[in-house]
Parts: sequence; C-alpha cells; structure tokens
Amino acid sequence: MNIEDEINKGLNFGFIDNSTQALANYQPALVTNHNGSVLDTLEEGLRTSNTFTIAVAFVTLGGLLDLKSILTDIAARGIHGRLITSTYLGFNNPKVFDDLLHIPNLDVRVLDQDGFHTKAYYFDHGNFESLLVGSANLTQNALKKNFEWNLRITSTERGDIINNVKTELSTLWKQAIPLTVSWIDDYRKDWLPPYSRPRVKRNQNKSSKITPNQMQQEALESLKHLRNVNHAKKGLIVAATGTGKTYLAAFDVQQFNPKRMLFVVHREQILRKAMQSFQKVLGGPDSDYGILSGNHQQLSARYLFATVNMISKDSICKQLSSDAFDYIIIDEAHRVSQNLPGEKKSMYQRLMDFYQPQFMLGMTATPERTDGINVYSYFDYNLAYEIPLLDALDHDFLAPFHYIGVTDYEKDGESIDDKTSLKYLVSDERVDHIIEKTEYYGPRNDDVHGLIFVSRIEEGRELANKLKSRGIKAVFVSATDSVETREDAVDQLNNGDLQYIITVDIFNEGVDIPIINQIIMMRPTKSSIIFLQQLGRGLRKSPNKEFVTILDFIGNYDENYMIPMAFDRSHSSNKENIRNQIISPTISGVSTIHFEEIARKRILTAVSKARLNDMKRFKSAYQNLKDKIGLHSPMLLDFAKMGDIDVSDIIQKFETLYDMQAKFEENFSRSLSNEQYLFLVFVSKEVAVSKRPIEALILKKLLDQSSITDDEVISELKSRDIFYDKDSLDNVASVLDLSYFVKKKREKYGDIPLIQRTNGIWKFTTKFLSALQSSVFKEYFIDAIAANLWELHKSPTAYHDRFTIGKKYYRYDVIKMLDWEKEPNYLSVGGYSLRQDDRFLPVFISLTKTENFQNKMVYENTFLDRSTIPLFSKGGRTTSSNTERKIIENNGFGMIQVFIRKSTNNKLEGSDFYCLGSAKVLSAKDVVEKNIDGKPTKLVDFTLRLEHEVDLGLYRVLTED
Repeated sequence: MNIEDEINKGLNFGFIDNSTQALANYQPALVTNHNGSVLDTLEEGLRTSNTFTIAVAFVTLGGLLDLKSILTDIAARGIHGRLITSTYLGFNNPKVFDDLLHIPNLDVRVLDQDGFHTKAYYFDHGNFESLLVGSANLTQNALKKNFEWNLRITSTERGDIINNVKTELSTLWKQAIPLTVSWIDDYRKDWLPPYSRPRVKRNQNKSSKITPNQMQQEALESLKHLRNVNHAKKGLIVAATGTGKTYLAAFDVQQFNPKRMLFVVHREQILRKAMQSFQKVLGGPDSDYGILSGNHQQLSARYLFATVNMISKDSICKQLSSDAFDYIIIDEAHRVSQNLPGEKKSMYQRLMDFYQPQFMLGMTATPERTDGINVYSYFDYNLAYEIPLLDALDHDFLAPFHYIGVTDYEKDGESIDDKTSLKYLVSDERVDHIIEKTEYYGPRNDDVHGLIFVSRIEEGRELANKLKSRGIKAVFVSATDSVETREDAVDQLNNGDLQYIITVDIFNEGVDIPIINQIIMMRPTKSSIIFLQQLGRGLRKSPNKEFVTILDFIGNYDENYMIPMAFDRSHSSNKENIRNQIISPTISGVSTIHFEEIARKRILTAVSKARLNDMKRFKSAYQNLKDKIGLHSPMLLDFAKMGDIDVSDIIQKFETLYDMQAKFEENFSRSLSNEQYLFLVFVSKEVAVSKRPIEALILKKLLDQSSITDDEVISELKSRDIFYDKDSLDNVASVLDLSYFVKKKREKYGDIPLIQRTNGIWKFTTKFLSALQSSVFKEYFIDAIAANLWELHKSPTAYHDRFTIGKKYYRYDVIKMLDWEKEPNYLSVGGYSLRQDDRFLPVFISLTKTENFQNKMVYENTFLDRSTIPLFSKGGRTTSSNTERKIIENNGFGMIQVFIRKSTNNKLEGSDFYCLGSAKVLSAKDVVEKNIDGKPTKLVDFTLRLEHEVDLGLYRVLTED
C-alpha cells in the first residue's frame, strides 16, 4: 500500500469530494465525545506511535490517570514522549506537576507565559504522522464528557502543516522550562486555586426546597403502587451507597404522611445526620423531631430516630406500645436477622415482632449475605426498587472512578495465584511492587485516603507492618476487632492520621467513608457482587474529591473473568462479550476502565478457561433470584428485570424455563402436555429471545382480543417507531404458522401453527387456543412474551432500524430479519447468500479460522482500516458467476449487509456475529489460490467499503490478538 496515495485520497475525501474511496485512517476527521470519545482517539494514537508530543494548557490528575496505563504499556516497548503545559491562569494544581514527574517515559516542560491556550497532540507513526488539534485539554471531562471539537489529520513527514506544527512545538519546547522538584516547590509557594464563580443552571428553581431526582421519583411511584395496589405492609429498597436512600425515605414519609414515624439505625453516630436530612424534606418545628439513644430519650417526637438496641428494649416497648408508629424505616436492612427457636431474640427480631406499623421500609446497598440469611424474606419479598451501582453512575449520583487492572508482582515468570503461600503474598519484593504502582497511579503521600482489601488476616497484619516500616501510615482491622477499634481507624483515616486501612472481611458494606479516594484490591475476585461492593466503598461524593482510583492487582487467579463480568450489564455467558470489556471496556460518564497489558492477558486467559455454561452458575443464579422474589418460582421476566444471568443463556441451556424449574425446584409439580410443551419450546426459542419484537406484540394483542388486522399491527409498529417493511408481516406470519422453517425444525416444534392469517386478519389456531386453556401453559406463554417486550421497554429506540450496528446476531436472526420466504439450509449460506429476489445479500465474515473449519478454502480476513475489509468468494467462483456478478453490479449501499466475528471457534467466541451495517464493493478481481488439499481454486477477491466506520472499541476487539 502506498501511504502517500492513501493520504492523498483521504484529503480528497475530506476537503473536496466525499464520494472518493479513501481509507478511514487517512481521512481528516472531527473528533468529539458524541460518537466514541477524545480519549479513544488519544489512546489509539499513543498505541500506534513511535514517539509523541502533547502541548496543552491545562492538565488535571484525572486526565493524566486516563492515560497512565497505556503509557505504561508503551514504555515497555521503549516508546517515549514529551508534554508541554503551562502556568496559565494558575489552573494546573501543583499536585499535577508532581504527578507528571512520576511518569518515566514522559519528558515534561512548563511554559510560564500568559495566553498559552494550545491543545495539540502530535504522533509519529513511522510511515506517517498524525495530529489532533482543537479544544480538548488533558482533563477527564474533556477526554470523555465535554462538548469538545477537535480535528484529526494525517500527513507524510513532508507535509507543510505537520512541519509547521513540529516547528511550533520545537519552539515551545525550547522556550519552556524543564519540570523539576525545585520548580514545583517554588510554584506551590505562590499558587492559589483559580477563582471560579458558582455555576447557576438556567431555569434553576431558586427555592431551597429539595425535590426527588428521577430515580427517586420512580422508587416513590413503586412504593405507592406496592401499598395501594398490592396492599403490602413491607417493602425493601436496594440502592448503591451514595444514591440518596435517606432522602428517598424522607420523600416517601412525606407522601405517606404518617401520624408518627420511626427511623432505626444500628449506630448512634448516624442518627443526627439522618434527622437533619428528614428536616430538610419534611420541614416543621424542631419539636417534631427526636432522638432515642443512650444519651437521649425524646420518645414523644412525631419523627423519632432511634438506635436498634434502644428501640427494642422491653422498657421502651412498654412505654410506646406496638401501634405507636404508622411508618417504620430500617436503615442498613441487611443487618436484620433472627435467632433460632429457643435462642434469645436478636434486637431486630424483637423490633419487628413487637412494632406493627401500617408500613415498614427496609433500605440497604448490600442485600446479599454470606451466612445464608435471606434479607428479602424479612420484607415479604417486596423489592420496591433497586438502583444498581452502574445505574447510579449513569445518573451522576456517585463520584467517578478510574479502575486500573494492574499487573501483580511476578518473579522468574511466576505470578501470584490462588495457591500462593503467605510469605510470597507479603514478600518485600511484592510490597515494594505495590508501593511502586501506587506511587505511579496516585494519589500518594498525605493526599491518599485508601482502603486495601486482602485475602487473609495474617496477610493484612503483615502488610500493615511492612507499610509502616516504609513510612506509610497503615492499620489492619477485621471482624475480630471491636466496633470501637474499627471506628477509631475510620476517624484516623478521615482526619489524615492514617493513609490506609487494610481489611479482609469488613467494609464490603455498611461503612460510609466519603473521603476515600483510593481502593487497592490485593485479593482474587471470586464474586462480581463483592467486587462491586468493595469498589463502591469509595464512590460517595465528597468536597474536593474529583474521582476515586481503583487499583486491582491481577495475578493468575482462576476467576479473574469475574472482573469484566462485574462491569457487564447483560450478565451474558458469551465469552466474546466478556472479552470486549477487557480489550475495549465501556462505562458511562467520565469513569474509565483500563488494564495494563500483562494484566489484560491474564484475564483473557482466565476467560478462555472459564466454564461459564456450567450448571452450577445457573443454579446459583436461580437460587439468588428466588431469594429476591420468594413468593413464586423465578420466571423469564424476573430474570430479565433483576436476574444475574441472561434470558438467552437460559433458553440456550435448557430450551425452556419450564425445564430449568424442573431441574432446580425440589418439589416441582407443574405439568404440560406434549403438545403444550412443544408450543412452549417454539415460543421460548423463536419469541422470548427474538431480536425483533413484532412476533411478541402480535401474540400479546391476540391474548387480549380474538383477532387483529394487518392495519392494526402496522399502526402499533408505527406508534412505537419499530422498523418494518413490505415483507415483514409476511415473514412474521410464516414464522408463527411454522411454514417458514425447514421440515426438521417444524417437527421439533410439533408442526402445529400458533396463528393463521387470512386476508390480513390474524387469529390463534384452534389447537393453540386449546393449549391456552391450561393455566400453567398460559403463564409460561405470557412470561415468554413479556421477557421479549421487556427489552423493548428498556430500549424503545433500539428497534427503529432493521439492525443495530454493533449488536450481535446469529445467522438465523439475520436471515429471518431480512424476511427470507423460507428458512435456508445454513450450510448453503456459508459466507454469504443472496435473497431470492436479489434484494439482500448478508455476508458473514470470520476473521480467523480454526483447524476444524469445514470450508476447504481457509484464508484470513483482515481489516484494511475501520471502514474497509476484504471478502473472498466461495470456492470456484469468478467475477462472471451469477451471484458474484450481481454483487459487483450493485453500486450502492443497502444490498450487502455485513456481519463479523473474530473466529470460527464457537466455544471461545460464540456463533453470533456483530452487525457492521451495509457495505458496497470497492473492487473485485479474479484470483487463484490453493485450498487445504493443495488444489488450485478460483476465487473472487472483493474489497468492501462499509457505510459506517467501525466503532474504535469494537475494531480493537476484532483486530487485537
């Protein structure tokens, strides 16, 4: 490939004629945070550069942290760069300059000059050079969130603009002062934080009255429904720490309007703060509010805030009576438990047995317990609302975090693993390695307020000793220590007398230390839930806390794959989905996830070995969900709403929920006739997990009315803006009457149609109506439809187009959604297949082939760039062959639909493909290649241009080893 020719085409495309066929790598491009992010582009530039220069006016600690792991990776390859920044407006904190000195492969100079407002990123890639210039400084908001406009251009080393930029950068470098410790000391003496006016949002309500946020409003509606419709006496709110549970409770008290309310906590220190929050919401005279604790007994208050040990005392109960309160709130409800018959009642047991309010609300961030106690059961399994940590981040309720998967200590090729003995866990070399990494990523010295999680008590004690011997203020606490000892450690961390609290089995829940700005994980991740609980310890917002640094030391642990699974909302068992979260992690807001290169490889290895389809995982997921809902066996809709395993995984493993329940329920007594069961298999596999909602919408309508018309169906699809075309209804009808399927699949489904469509009128068949007379079958049928439509409820805009670019589809999804008249034999589809009327040609590309790949033409497909990919025809074809000629003659986008996966290894990658959207042929030529038997075979070598450039993250997933 001639680079100069490609750059020339790119310039032509960008500035003269966008119909020019040019590789995306060499096209000028507008880089924003709306489609991808500025950070994505910078990371790609660093990853592919031989050297680089950054010139930016403003730098923040968060912006630097975004780049540190990739700077570590390229440092291992000998890549070095320069950074020029400034003292302009005093924006740059002295801590930023100190941080810059800790990046060994970055030379830094400072320009002490007013008006320096440059934002330029230059990369030398060897055979070409690139430049990003525009509005983005090196701050975490600019790299991921702000409205930034930047232009990326590429050039040869002889290009005039790039040479002007290099000359300017060289001049700036000569004018700037080398960054040194002494310079930072002098800067710190005179530095004052830049003045900033408080921002007032337009149309902001000037009243000081506190109002519920969006998620609190949804929770309040759910609580109202629970009481008014379900007539519930109890309810549970599960919400991540820092999301405003106390205010939510106050808002619900406001809408309930009780005569008297009781708020119960386990620690006296929390009472006054909670009472202040309620006063802000409820108002009223101070005399309405009172505290019941060891030091106060204001029993007559309308709103009483009490410790559990006091409110459950016999003497207090006698004074108040069982109906003293209409509304009771139990904070930290995961602490609720009861003792066995014959044993002395627990404080919470006495509380809940004696007081009989009209409504009792439990609140917790961590309902999961390791002692077998089911918190949900104490609140009658009424989960009123749940705000998971990742959703709370989406809504900006929590402080952003920067998670870095750090490579754990390694010696002589051996790394820390599940079997490593204690002496190696706390060896001097490993402790020094940990300190080195915390020094690099920060915060450091007296700025750090950290929490360290370790595996064993002995390890924690020894680590604390070794940190103290190195001048680092650390203490180890565990469940064996008294409450007073633990609280004293927290107080010391808060006031700066400690840098680290080290622990093994506490602080997963129930602790509130807003000042925490660093969390270090030095233990294997065995549970996604505990991982998020520990990560969440530092996410409560706090003044002057811009973000939290999470350092996870990753060794060769068997269950490393739990880490990316924790960040995956889909709860999928698909290994490729999990690997995506390792190679190209995504998270909302300005939070970031990075893995150092060796750590990334370790987790990828763990993923490849993991048995994600193991029956134990399904049984655990089933039992966990049953603990939540309690009153009935979990249904597909329950899994879709609150389960920790994906509905499609259930259907793939068991075929139906009925079979899953029969496997895991001890006294399963439900029964279906053979005909009903076959109907359920069909509905589970073809409706519940369908990638389009049309079948489910039609079946739901027919449950409510005896017939519907084509016009009614179309009206429903239009009202919801769901894609359909002239062939869609015919295809859906053929699916629901089974005429679409090959004979073998029809027989598997019982070969009995569910519907009949005559002259545009849809009805259930007589046999299916008969099956619906069974209340058992009908419940499963309604549930399968509801599970599919829940996806529509969650993502109503996801169905505006036939396919969603970047989403995964199986071959049979694609063929069905392209409205084939009859299901083909998928072996005949192979790499591509032309619809009978020549309207569509889906192309299925596997970038690498395994040894057992059946096609004798085993060739490797590789992207030419993010919008260009080769396609090889089936063996024995030429440009004159019927199908291939039609492909070549079709000049526009629309006919060719490209779907791609990384490998033909179904166990490792799954058998589904990413949708890349439409493509057209750039070129096609006849070639002759030898097949695996050494026989010369004719082929057509196509080059395809995608209508939409592949997202940078997905491109990395597909192309990285």
